[in-house]
Amino acid sequence: MRKVGVLEAKTNLSALLDDVEATGEVIVITRHGKPVARLSPERQTEQSHRRLSARELAERARAFRDKQAPDPEWAALSWEELKAIARDEVDR
Repeated sequence: MRKVGVLEAKTNLSALLDDVEATGEVIVITRHGKPVARLSPERQTEQSHRRLSARELAERARAFRDKQAPDPEWAALSWEELKAIARDEVDR
């Protein structure tokens, strides 16, 4: 664990963040020799920063859609009625 004074931290914050990101090392920031804060790497799971493939995204969208309760007012409409509503919305 590395210790740096507040002035050094202020002056070199970007470089310190680069170090933390690259090495995973925790840096303690001190004021008058006493620890007051620490810079540490953000913990992320592999899932939280990985891009989804098109297939995974489509599967998640379908799963979300399937969990939604149908709206009885819309469910009672025919396909032709739905198209007419959509056309009216677009024309406005």
